[in-house]
Amino acid sequence: MTPVHHAPRPAPPAARWLVPVLAALVALAAFAPAARANVSVIDNNKTIDVDCAKDPEVHLLGNHLTVTAKGVCSKITVEGNHTMVTGSAATVHVAGSHNTLTLAAADDVTIDGNSNTVTVRKPIKRKAPRIANTGTDNKVTAPK
Repeated sequence: MTPVHHAPRPAPPAARWLVPVLAALVALAAFAPAARANVSVIDNNKTIDVDCAKDPEVHLLGNHLTVTAKGVCSKITVEGNHTMVTGSAATVHVAGSHNTLTLAAADDVTIDGNSNTVTVRKPIKRKAPRIANTGTDNKVTAPK
């Protein structure tokens, strides 16, 4: 019997474009900037320095923290108590009590907690910082 030779089978349509697309994705991933991280502190009695360029979002759940944020963070959230924060952030949310925030600059500040002291020296992009104070016994100082 004579062997039968068949022509090579054509590649399925998906295989024609899948390999080049995967190669392009791998190349893009190699040149993509590193993802930014965030800082979450779920501890007590700590002193922390944060570089907002590397860690743009700061979430503080502990008590008796001292935090210095360098640069401008995208968001700082304080849910603990007796925390001191110095720095700048586009958005600030204070849900805890007896905290002191001294902000060189901030655009949006929300204070839900009680007995907090928040000072904003200037806005970042707005004409004036937008302050929402729904807590009680809070002391807020900001330009108008």
